Amino acid sequence: MKNYFLVENKKIFFQKFGDGPPIILLHGISNSSKTWNNISKKLSKIRTVYLIDFRGHGNSDHFDNYEWINFSNDIVAFIEKNIDSKVEIIGHSLGACVATKVSQILKTNIKALILEDPPFFTHKRQGEKGISQRFQHNLHLSKNFNSKNKILEKLKNNSKLSNVKNLELISENLANLDYKVLEATINGEALKSFHPEEILLEISGIRTLLLAGDEIKTGGVITSTEIKKIKSIMNNLEVIHLKEIGHNIHDEIPEEFENIVFNFLDNG
Repeated sequence: MKNYFLVENKKIFFQKFGDGPPIILLHGISNSSKTWNNISKKLSKIRTVYLIDFRGHGNSDHFDNYEWINFSNDIVAFIEKNIDSKVEIIGHSLGACVATKVSQILKTNIKALILEDPPFFTHKRQGEKGISQRFQHNLHLSKNFNSKNKILEKLKNNSKLSNVKNLELISENLANLDYKVLEATINGEALKSFHPEEILLEISGIRTLLLAGDEIKTGGVITSTEIKKIKSIMNNLEVIHLKEIGHNIHDEIPEEFENIVFNFLDNG
């Protein structure tokens, strides 16, 4: 079922389908809930699945503020209004960071977390210059073009992206994206109320699976040193390192990702 919920009199898009205990899937920055299309269909056989487009992404409206606390408060409001039992959350990248903040706020209402390559400390480590290098091309496209076809043409002409899967979906997502999301992330404004060590300490008892891509392949989204720090903070944490796999684990190795997710959920 397709629907919207209102925040600040603006619409945030979500879908609900399936049957069973509730699970929410949260996408990464500049992406949309469509990134979960494959696994969500399989999950719907054992879970009631909720797919949500963050503010400024996908089919959701554009907003004036894109701090991570805003994304998190949107999801908290959604859960409080629509879900009356403990919920599991799968989050990729930005979605993983939001999932932890949501868990800090709701605590006892969160059953389990699956965090896919979360950039908890990336901006602090790489700074504005490093984050700009990561996002500058997408920022240019989303800021200057609102046509999926025009962006797709630009991407296809980029030799570095010739082997990238899902270029059409990437183009659609960038056409729908509010470029201010990326600007706030690059300059650090988005992260100003996000304190990962504090959050992780407060949710340390929640059953959590951390999936980490290859540090070199991901461009250092999360490092082995940072994972050791997370391990020292969280009491109920399982970590899986995936060698030779980049940041978009669920896209690069979908079958293995699905097996990992289902095994974790089955053993909860």
